[in-house]
Amino acid sequence: RHRPVRAASTMADRKYDIVLFGVTGFTGKLACEHLLSKGYPVRWAVCARSEAKARSVLTSIASRLGVPDDVLPPILVADLQPSNADPEHARLRGVVRDAAVVITAAGPFEKYGGHLVRMCAEEGTHYADTTGESDFFRRCIDLHDATARATGARIVSHCGNDCVPWDLAVLAAAELARDRFGPGTTLSAASTFTELPPGVGASGGTLATAIYQLGKKRGGSRTAFDPLLRLPDGSKSKEATKVRSPKSDVYYEEFKAYGGPWIMQPVMGNCVRRSNALLGYNAGEEFAYSEAQLRHPSFIRWIADSSYNALIGAAIYVPPLRALLPAPGEGPTREEMQAGYLKLHLRAEGKAPDGKKFKVKGLMTFDEDTGYLCTGRMLAESGVELLEAAKAGGEKKAGVLTPATAMGTSLLRRMERELPMKWEVEIAD
Repeated sequence: RHRPVRAASTMADRKYDIVLFGVTGFTGKLACEHLLSKGYPVRWAVCARSEAKARSVLTSIASRLGVPDDVLPPILVADLQPSNADPEHARLRGVVRDAAVVITAAGPFEKYGGHLVRMCAEEGTHYADTTGESDFFRRCIDLHDATARATGARIVSHCGNDCVPWDLAVLAAAELARDRFGPGTTLSAASTFTELPPGVGASGGTLATAIYQLGKKRGGSRTAFDPLLRLPDGSKSKEATKVRSPKSDVYYEEFKAYGGPWIMQPVMGNCVRRSNALLGYNAGEEFAYSEAQLRHPSFIRWIADSSYNALIGAAIYVPPLRALLPAPGEGPTREEMQAGYLKLHLRAEGKAPDGKKFKVKGLMTFDEDTGYLCTGRMLAESGVELLEAAKAGGEKKAGVLTPATAMGTSLLRRMERELPMKWEVEIAD
């Protein structure tokens, strides 16, 4: 059900600055909580299929934060999977048309995100999500990049733990080098090394997405080239990325630890590939990227994590086993999330205009869980960043973008102000 695109109205014409979808889910609740606790001077609302469930969530959050009911956002009602009935489509489109920015944590995104992204692109509404689904991201570029550019909409995927820290760390390294050595400076390679606490738990929504992705049938039509490489004019970018992430555990002497593949490793690589295709870190030469998760040395922890991953795999083929996993809306406890952390080490290298080679060393730290607690915060802050950029005018970025290409290091600076996060980077000796 498509319609001709329309030019984006000004932000002041929209009834709401931000509308949050997915508020009854685990991460959506956290994004809502963050916006309420910050008290930003924005007109915002939540949208859900069930007003009663959304009301219950908002009341619970208000009670926990100790805020009065009169500061709670309005609840809009629309279905992300509208039937063929015109009123349901019209209701969802009306919500999109009334919003300057839509933010959503409602996944699996291949299942629940298609109509929303299309309508945002058509209505010139900026959009951010928390997806870690590369297939969904590629499909959005393939179907909606040209439309979004025509209406001025910024459609930004990966605005949570997947993949904001990794994407922005590489961008920040490239910008630091360019600031130090001047125009013409290139970044030829970047590697990231991820440290997470042992036994990181997953929410029911994340598990539902994993089961959906791993269990779906592959195949279908192929495009002439990877949509991640599509430029604004529709052509293929010459800025190629070689992802060299390890396929098995490797010992890293610098960290005195083994590191290797993990479930989100390919997603980080695909996000960086899209950013490089648009930004050109190595000026037309191949750019190399790798990501590895540093392993916790405990053998008992390894057994526990391996067993849990095996249970998830078995649940794909034996549905009754899913009863042993968290349900959508459930996830780690508040105490577990507050005890969490992320340490993201960056190592990069490049060349100055005079041919001199250099290295960049960076460390991004979060002092709480990034998988959920800070993902909710990152989504909310991405929405505010998109809103403020739109109101400020300036450079017109539009299309289906990554955090780095849509918001740049402005989002990184915002995160340092508003989240328990720190970024340190230097040109290494």
